Parts: sequence; structure tokens; C-alpha cells
Amino acid sequence: MIMTIAERFANYIYHTSYDNIPKDIQRFAKLCILDWIGVTLGGSKEPVSDILLGLIDIMGGNPHATIIGKGVKTNALFAALINGTMSHALDFDDTHKDAGIHPSVCLAPAAVAVAEYKKASGKDLITAFIIGFEVAARIGIAAGQTHYEYGWHATATIGRFGAMASAAKLMGLSPEQIVNAFGITGTQVSGLREVFGTMSKPFHAGKAAMDGILSIALARRNFDSSHEIFEGRFGLKNVFSPKSQSSDMLTGLGKQYHIQDIAFKPYASALATHSTIQAIEAMRKEETITAADIEQIQIEFGPLPYSVVNRKNPQKVLEGKFSVQHCAAIALIRGRVGRDMFTSKELNDPHIIAMRERINVLLNPELTRFETIVTVKTNHGKTLKQFIKESKGSPGVPLTLPEMKEKFMDLANSVIPKENAEKIIEKLGKLQEIEDVNEIISLCNPIQK
Repeated sequence: MIMTIAERFANYIYHTSYDNIPKDIQRFAKLCILDWIGVTLGGSKEPVSDILLGLIDIMGGNPHATIIGKGVKTNALFAALINGTMSHALDFDDTHKDAGIHPSVCLAPAAVAVAEYKKASGKDLITAFIIGFEVAARIGIAAGQTHYEYGWHATATIGRFGAMASAAKLMGLSPEQIVNAFGITGTQVSGLREVFGTMSKPFHAGKAAMDGILSIALARRNFDSSHEIFEGRFGLKNVFSPKSQSSDMLTGLGKQYHIQDIAFKPYASALATHSTIQAIEAMRKEETITAADIEQIQIEFGPLPYSVVNRKNPQKVLEGKFSVQHCAAIALIRGRVGRDMFTSKELNDPHIIAMRERINVLLNPELTRFETIVTVKTNHGKTLKQFIKESKGSPGVPLTLPEMKEKFMDLANSVIPKENAEKIIEKLGKLQEIEDVNEIISLCNPIQK
């Protein structure tokens, strides 16, 4: 009998062990978890975190898992929801370009909550994380860009499968239970791009993490579902992504690792804005131009980034992260684009508004993925041009380990004691030796005031 896609994934999840995973692949899991804890700590200061925290009195439950940066414990489901939402709130989290998703903000909250509840080892967490990552990446790659173009937020729709797979491994589900968990997860798929620029976008990541745990909790109790959630007549492929290439989903499973293609962000804004920020920073440095020198800027994008970040007049602070015009204006006027610069003050600054008006965004169908051309015309008749094929932080131009640590410390230092942040880096470096991941999570409690 031919196995379904869910059944083949379930066998991979069930049979994969820590020793099956190459050491160089394990290193990526540690980097992802480091980056995720950092952006979650940073996100814990955002307004959306306190809104969700205020729901604890009605969500309640046993205190099984920590809300990062808050010094509070709640049930694993709600901890995953809040941590997932906080980790995506700054839009500073990792990205897998080929899959079109932010993988860690969905799977890490689920995996860490369950690992904390189970008092799992570092090896267990590494194994579960990589399994969840590979499942989500493969589904995202198969779904393709058209899934995103239809209006689905792939992080939300695809990411919940990574969360479920990680949690299923940590909870020791049987292959049959994992198959049902895939079906339960699939029927909860949701998340629309219409809400980009609002609190509902980071909520997508939190909900994906929460739904992943809910799916395995139900499946563990023999709650059943379809075994053909992907390829069935009314399954995900035919309903959500009819042009997907599901035949490629399982090729090289367990041997080829997509986690190697992860991108870590140097800027707290939509990934499609990064190449423009990078180009302008380079021009300012190399050509010593300032905002006063600018007559006009032209930014050329391929179809995908053009549809995401072409927002000339953002009305909300979070929407500014999805406006390449706003990001470019900040880069020109302030000289850098820091995570602390996405504020109402910056959004409504008359100098930044005036600069946004001088920036035009054009669709260039010949550009692929995130390739970008930035052309600057100065008041002195000079024309400057930069072509960015791949922005800093991408697999081809990765952040260095010192840069990763610097990013983490910058995010963590205002929330937790500095010595705790340093210990987290140290312990994650030898995560495979940790007997209980609570050693690390306990360091994520806030500075006592």
C-alpha cells in the first residue's frame, strides 16, 4: 500500500534520533534558538505582549511553561501563544526564503514549552527543533510562492506543521498519532496577509505554535483525523495551494537539511526592505551622501517584495516595518535603521514624511525573489546605483557568530540581567550537554525592579 505524505512524515519524525543528525546541522538549531530567545525577549516589551498577558486570568491552567521575559508561568498552550506572538512582534526573527516562512517563531515556542514541561534534555530539543524545521520548510517549499500570492501568510499556514512535528517528537507520539496530528493541524490552517502591519501578524506565529501543541495533545488521546490532509480531494494542496509541487516534498528527507538555508535578520523590519536599507547605508558610507543631497530615489523590486513592502504612506507603527519607503527614509535621515526607530514619532516626523515622498518603487519583472536595484539622484546631478542580489544575513552573506551574539545581547540586556544573557549564550553553545532545558529557560526571567 502506498503511504500518504503524512504517514511518511510521521515515520521520519518517529524514527529520527539525535545521532542521525550531522553535527554541522545541529549547530544551526542552536543559532536559531539563540536568535529566537533574543527576539522574544525584545518582543516582550511590545504592547501586544501585555495584551495577551492580561488574558492569563481566563486562560489559566497549570504553570507548565515560562512566558519569556515576563517571569510568569502558564499552561503550555498559552505560553506557546504568547511567546510565539512576542517573538514575531519586532519582525526581527529568522526567515527561510525558499519556504517563504519565519520558521522559528512557530516551532520554537511549541518545542520550548513542551521541552520545559517534559524537562527534556538539550539533545531532545535539538532533535525536535530540526525535525520541526525540516517538516515546515519542505511543506513551504512545496506550497510555493503562489500560496503566498493567494493572500495566505505562509508563516501561519505552514509554520504550525513545524510546531506540531517538534511537539510530537518531544511528547513521544506513535506514528499513527502523528498522522492524526497532521490532520488536526491541517484543518486549523489560517492566517491572511491582509493583517500585515497590525498586531494580528505576530499573532499568526503564536497561534501556529499553540495549534501545534493542541494538535498533538488531542492526537495523543487518540483524537483522529484524515490521513490524506495534504493530497486528499479537499486537502491542503487542492484547497490552499493547487499549483504546489507536493511530489518534491519528501525528496532527501533525513539526508538533505533545509535548516542550512536559514537567514537571520540584521534589521527589525520586513525582509524585503533589507536590501534597500543595506544599499543606502553603503551609499552613505562610500559616497558620503546625506538626506539633504537627495533629489529622488528609485527602488526596483521583483513581484514578491513589490507586493509586500510598497507602502508609501504607512499609517501605523507596525505598518512602517512593511514600508520600504519609510525604512529607506529612516536610513537616509538617521544614518541607520535600529529596532528602536519604529515609533509614532518617526512615523509622523515631517522630515521622514517628506523623504518618503521622494522615493518611488517600481516593479521589475526581471528581478528574482529579493533582488533589488536602488538608484539615487542627487541635487548635484549625480546618479548612484546599487544592485543587491542577496541581503546581509542571508545564507550567502551570513551574519557572523559575533554579530549574532551582539544582536542577542542588544535585545536581551534591557529585559534580563546581563549575566543571565551571557549564561544563555554559553549554555546554548553546549546545548547538547544540558540535561534539562529549564537550566536555560529559567535565565529568561526579567530584571527585578
